[in-house]
Amino acid sequence: MKRVNSCVKSDEHVLEELETEGERQLKSLLQHQLDTSVSIEECMSKKESFAPGTMYKPFGKEAAGTMTLSQFQTLHEKDQETASLRELGLNETEILIWKSHVSGEKKTKLRATPEAIQNRLQDIEERISERQRILCLPQRFAKSKQLTRREMEIEKSLFQGADRHSFLKALYYQDEPQKKNKGDPMNNLESFYQEMIMKKRLEEFQLMRGEPFASHSLVSATSVGDSGTAESPSLLQDKGKQAAQGKGPSLHVANVIDFSPEQCWTGPKKLTQPIEFVPEDEIQRNRLSEEEIRKIPMFSSYNPGEPNKVLYLKNLSPRVTERDLVSLFARFQEKKGPPIQFRMMTGRMRGQAFITFPNKEIAWQALHLVNGYKLHGKILVIEFGKNKKQRSNLQATSLISCATGSTTEISGS
Repeated sequence: MKRVNSCVKSDEHVLEELETEGERQLKSLLQHQLDTSVSIEECMSKKESFAPGTMYKPFGKEAAGTMTLSQFQTLHEKDQETASLRELGLNETEILIWKSHVSGEKKTKLRATPEAIQNRLQDIEERISERQRILCLPQRFAKSKQLTRREMEIEKSLFQGADRHSFLKALYYQDEPQKKNKGDPMNNLESFYQEMIMKKRLEEFQLMRGEPFASHSLVSATSVGDSGTAESPSLLQDKGKQAAQGKGPSLHVANVIDFSPEQCWTGPKKLTQPIEFVPEDEIQRNRLSEEEIRKIPMFSSYNPGEPNKVLYLKNLSPRVTERDLVSLFARFQEKKGPPIQFRMMTGRMRGQAFITFPNKEIAWQALHLVNGYKLHGKILVIEFGKNKKQRSNLQATSLISCATGSTTEISGS
């Protein structure tokens, strides 16, 4: 019987010894324990801290049974809130105190003094704020080094093609957000560019149609003494006078002037989308004459009044906005004249508006064209505004007529 020699000959290839991750970790621990060339400072620097134990409360017990989707979502949100409070290291008593404080519930049974409860609530708030601060900090992994972008490019160029992938992975850079100076005019560069583009496009469009181009800048608010109830209307100026026929170009309103919210007109708004004018033929097809307006019982005594530069609009639909008024009346804007002033009323005067034109001739043209137009399902009724003198004369006339009527009744009796 032949003997089998198990020895490996010297000329045969020896397989490379493989090392698993577990063996490597055990070897590293053994070398760490046998190493005697360490100091107390190094041992103290390697002190490990363990996270405290947490309590796991299964969610299935509370969600057992039949419930609606909204009830389940509410229960799930409460469970997530409780879990996040436990992560802060709060015990069950502190969680109950915080929940009752947030919900505003007051328990009638005996409890701690208000000062002690307030101290515990302040401590919980400090923990929550500290956790939010830590979560907002920039995160980085262990044994990493932060570099600038230039330094990172240098490192990559020096070790390009070399076996330094693990070293390069430990390097990182983070772009810091650039702080904008509020007074820097470059911050408004984009908005200025957009305005110039819109102006250029409007000029090209009007040149193609053979229409004049007007300035689109806005002016400050001025008081109107003869416009009716309020005294300081909000202003809108369109980009040009609209042609009398057909559907004209779109109007780009850049701004609306600021006013106090305590007043009865609409507050500050900004209209940045183009507004298209309503064609004149469409207005004429969908409007009523003065005789047809007087046939409506509510406006049986309708009278336009004495012509002046202020129009008083009433019977407006709640859906009417400044954009609707601009699309109807901005066609009367003169090229070099003062801007048309629009004023929407709110509160108890909702459904009314005032429009101030440069002169009473233009106001009369606007009333003659738009009066009786059906806007959002309601008939738009327009009258000339009355100044303070006209209102006082009207009140005096009504008082005299009432007094005359009462005297006639007494004498007749």
